[in-house]
Amino acid sequence: MDKPLTLRAVILGHSILTLPAAAAIVLVPFWGLGMFGASKFVYYVLGAMALGWQWCYIILPSWKRWLLAKHVPPEDVGILARRAGFAWLVDSALGPFAFHTTAAAVCGLHLGAWLLSRWYVWLMPLSGMPRHVPTGNDWLQHFEATSIVPALVAGYFLSRHWRRLASYAWVVPTVIVAYKLLAFTEPQVSIFAPRHPSVRWEYFFVIQRTMPTFTPGFGGVDPVRVAEQLTVIAPFYSGLAYSAGAIVGAHDLLKRIFGNSRIEAEAEPIQTGENATTSVADEQEKPATELN
Repeated sequence: MDKPLTLRAVILGHSILTLPAAAAIVLVPFWGLGMFGASKFVYYVLGAMALGWQWCYIILPSWKRWLLAKHVPPEDVGILARRAGFAWLVDSALGPFAFHTTAAAVCGLHLGAWLLSRWYVWLMPLSGMPRHVPTGNDWLQHFEATSIVPALVAGYFLSRHWRRLASYAWVVPTVIVAYKLLAFTEPQVSIFAPRHPSVRWEYFFVIQRTMPTFTPGFGGVDPVRVAEQLTVIAPFYSGLAYSAGAIVGAHDLLKRIFGNSRIEAEAEPIQTGENATTSVADEQEKPATELN
């Protein structure tokens, strides 16, 4: 490859690959901090990396086709992509890991609640039930379902397209939960009072079913505890469910459980028919062969 074309390719690659990916990695965390606060900062960073990886994953093949159209050998295109640093995010494990972790967190933090609201607004009236505007209490009362079911489905289908590290979506949420459990101190309890190990587990995993209210005492509900459950436990449940769905998709467990029996049942009569036809033909040809 001549030097002018190499220089043009490098400049073009940095313009359409490196700069947008770097801008996403820098700007998305700041946008998340401004919109939702610092409680989900880890997921903002992972989401930024996932966005940059997806951008390079989509645009890098176009850059390679541009060079191939100029009659550059494919091996030279691959070498240039690696030397210029265009392929590191696509080839590294960081991109898929960030993508699947972010997808699982989105299912637990936002998608489940949105699907629950659509259930109340769109589907319940179709069944003859009165339209009901969902509230935060409805979300908490269906906390486990909204955290697990969407992530399980998303993990199954997304892992069919991007299998790499799809089953590791549980790692970051589990580390966050472990840190929260270790750093937990019982609220409004004297440091000299005896501590009960079960309290920390109940604080996070016994889900509050009502939202705090803007009244003195917050309606008897601890708002910090509810916030911790929504931002820590929901991604934890969705990360486990997403990983389980990815494992099911990677091993084709649904096809093994539901598909093979049906396929065999449909293939058996066809095979029997073919064998019957073959046996009839053999019987018809056998006398002729013996006469010959």
